[in-house]
Amino acid sequence: MATEIATIPLQPGVDLEDPQSAAGKVLENTFSVLRQQDGYQRAYHGRQVENPNIWQLLIDWDSVDAHRKFMTQPSYEPFAKHLMSIIDDDIQSLLHAHLSPHPPSAALTSPVTEMITHYFLADISKSELSSFESSMEEFFRCLEENAEGFKGFAGGWVVEEVEHEDVEGKAKSWQSCLGWQSVEAHMAFRETKHFKDNVHLIRPDFKKAITVHHTKFTEV
Repeated sequence: MATEIATIPLQPGVDLEDPQSAAGKVLENTFSVLRQQDGYQRAYHGRQVENPNIWQLLIDWDSVDAHRKFMTQPSYEPFAKHLMSIIDDDIQSLLHAHLSPHPPSAALTSPVTEMITHYFLADISKSELSSFESSMEEFFRCLEENAEGFKGFAGGWVVEEVEHEDVEGKAKSWQSCLGWQSVEAHMAFRETKHFKDNVHLIRPDFKKAITVHHTKFTEV
């Protein structure tokens, strides 16, 4: 199982929310084509809260190879060309992650999803990998037991090596998706003793960078 994660800058004025608009029809065509592909499971899409001109599209596939196979099909070029008509310049990033639990619906169908990406050196040691995974599991348990307004989580390693300005060369990354009742609920939890006592779990010394934003996803 794998989740495709596309981060897409939209052209100014694009109205994805109106199904009768030009952009709304592009969106309808996008999901119509996806549903016909072998290995497609479901999709989630939405605008970033902090930057509404950034649109995120997450797609659950049977495997990374299922998505890559679709990209070799004759239907892919017109599909991509149609989608590009609403994109400003180019897709910002296109990655895959093995999120657990799968499907990540509990996190991505919440009213808002906190998207956290951790960046590490590409040659991070096996012991550091294991330590970080254990720490994230402990932090997720803390959220489930103590965070008011917390709805669910999913997390996992990104398949591709990536780039980040704070990492020399290629980086390895981990994607967390945390579902909340609201951005305010997330911000309120950050002020609690439970968060302050456990935040070290998500800020290990060997991490190189962390990015955080919120997205309001809709499941398709």
